Amino acid sequence: MKKYTSLALIGAIVAGIAGFASLDVTSATSLMTIQGTDMYETGQMIGHVTYVVRDMNGQIKHYFQSDNVITNKGKDCSAAAIFDNDDPDCTGLGEFAYIAIGNATGATAEVIDLALDTSPTNNGGEMDRSGLIDADIAPATGTGGTVVSIATAPTTPFRFDDLGPAGTKVTQSGLFDNDGTAAPGNMFAIRDISPGTGGLTVTNADTLSVTWTITLT
Repeated sequence: MKKYTSLALIGAIVAGIAGFASLDVTSATSLMTIQGTDMYETGQMIGHVTYVVRDMNGQIKHYFQSDNVITNKGKDCSAAAIFDNDDPDCTGLGEFAYIAIGNATGATAEVIDLALDTSPTNNGGEMDRSGLIDADIAPATGTGGTVVSIATAPTTPFRFDDLGPAGTKVTQSGLFDNDGTAAPGNMFAIRDISPGTGGLTVTNADTLSVTWTITLT
C-alpha cells in the first residue's frame, strides 16, 4: 500500500513540476515581449513652454507654463533632419530655434497647424519672431532623456513699446526653423497662451520671455 502511495505522490510532484515549468516558459515569454516593447521600441518628444511677462521695472506681471503641441510638420521635419534633408515636405529645413508670438483671437493649437492662427479682429496673427537662438542641449543620461532648451536671452526678450493705451494680448507662440522674413518656415510646435483667459495682457514697456523645452525620451 505504501509503495502505491509513494508512486502516486511522486507522479503528482512530477506533474506539478511539469506544469510549473510550462507556466514559467509562457510567463517569461510574455514578460520578455513587454520589456522589449517598453524599453527598446518606444520613444517620444515631449514639449514644454514657459512665458514670463515683466513690467518696465522688471517685476513679474504674468507667469504661465504648459505642455505644448508638437505638430505633424514638426514630426515630419524631425525625421527629415535625421534621415533625408532633401525631403520635399520640409522645404528649406533649418534649425528649429526661432520663437514667434501672435495675438489671434479664438486661436486653438492643433497638430495640423502650419503657422500661428490668424483672426479678422485685433490684427490677429503673428506679431513678432525672434532671431536664431542658440539651443542648449543637455545630453541623455541613464535616468533621463536628451533635453533641448530654446529661450529668449534675458537681454533680448520680446518688447512692447508702441501698443497704445489699451495694450494687447499675446495668445499664441510657435517654434519655427527660420526668421520668417523670406518665407514662413516650418513650425515644429505651437501653444495657446493661458487658454480660457484670453491670453497674456501686455502694455507699453512690458517684456515677454519665452522658453521652449523639448525632451527626447
